[in-house]
Amino acid sequence: MSFPHQAIFWDIDGTLADSEPVHERSFHQAIKGLGLSLPDDLHDRILGLSEEVCHAFLVDHCGLRMDLADWTHRRHAIYMGMLGEVAAFPRALQIWAGLEAAGIAQMPVSNSDRRLVMANLDVLGLSRPRMKLVSRNDVRAGKPAPEPYLRAAWLLELDPTTCAVVEDSPTGVQAGRAAGMTVYAAPDMAPALREKLDLPCALSLLDGLPAQAAPVA
Repeated sequence: MSFPHQAIFWDIDGTLADSEPVHERSFHQAIKGLGLSLPDDLHDRILGLSEEVCHAFLVDHCGLRMDLADWTHRRHAIYMGMLGEVAAFPRALQIWAGLEAAGIAQMPVSNSDRRLVMANLDVLGLSRPRMKLVSRNDVRAGKPAPEPYLRAAWLLELDPTTCAVVEDSPTGVQAGRAAGMTVYAAPDMAPALREKLDLPCALSLLDGLPAQAAPVA
C-alpha cells in the first residue's frame, strides 16, 4: 500500500502541543490584570481562532478597551512566561516521527503568531534548520479561511488536493476542507467531536509506511 499524500500539514496548539490549557490561563491572567473577567465557556468559543478574532471577542463581550497590538504584546508575554507548562501529545509526535522516518514532507501550519509557533516547536523538539512553516503572520486571512493551508501547499509546490491536514478544532477542519485537502483528526481529539466532524484519526496515516518507520504505541 503506497502512502496517499505528498505532504502532511500539522496544526500545533491542541494537535502537536498540549498548549490550549496554557493559552487559556494566559487569557485569564491577562484579562484579570485589567480588572475584567472571562466567560466560563471561553475555551469553546475561541478554540482554534486567531488572535485578532479572539481580541474582537474580548472587546465585544468582556469590555476590553486595549487595542490589538497592546493586547497581543500583553497576552503573548504571559504565555511565553508559561512556556515550561506546554507539553507534547506523545501519539502525535510519534506519528510525526514515523512520517519523518519515511521521508514524508511535513509542515506546521498555525493560527498563532510566529513567535509562539517557534517557541512551541522548540519545546516539542521539532525545530529544524531552514524549516518551512506557516503562521498567522504569513497570511492575510487565518483559519477558518483556507489561505494558511493553501500557502503551505504553495511553499512545497504541491497541488493542494495531494496534501493532508491534521487538526483538533472545527475552525481548522473547516480551513483544511476549504483548501481541498484531506483532513484527519488529531489522535487526542475527543471521540465525540471526531465523530461529529466525520474525520479519520491521524493514526491511520501510518498505514502503508515502510517497516522502519517508528511505530505508534
